[in-house]
Amino acid sequence: MILEISNWSILKKAVSEASFTKGVLENILEKHFFEYNFSSLGIIFVSEQYIRDINSQYRGVDSVTDVLSFGLGTKPFMGEVYICPQYIKNKIHPDFLKEEIIRDVVHGVLHILGYDHKGEFSEKNIQDEMFVKQEDILHNILDEINNRSGKSRRKISKE
Repeated sequence: MILEISNWSILKKAVSEASFTKGVLENILEKHFFEYNFSSLGIIFVSEQYIRDINSQYRGVDSVTDVLSFGLGTKPFMGEVYICPQYIKNKIHPDFLKEEIIRDVVHGVLHILGYDHKGEFSEKNIQDEMFVKQEDILHNILDEINNRSGKSRRKISKE
């Protein structure tokens, strides 16, 4: 799998105290998504204006959002996930910012793999197949990041 993470500086501007490096995130994502037969996957961190522009252009929704993903829908899978760290930072408690950004990366990748959901991530629809898979992968990634940094994982919250 070819995995490319772009615009890391945009992420670092929003999450100044990330407990992982670009290389660590690449290694962990490759490990957790290797089995899905990706030929290439791009994770691109973008500004609020950029994600608003592509949201408007491709979805007809003229607003900022946290994550957009675009895939070809064929095997081997190819796709790009666009993440807006500043938007996420504005909507989430600082203690959960790292977790939420990784959650959105996983969420976007699952969409490329063909998973879909009804409604927003919440306690009401936490049993949705996509969200169950998302949270399982997220917790495994967070455990691995925290094990590398010697920290224990905090309870994940979506407040």
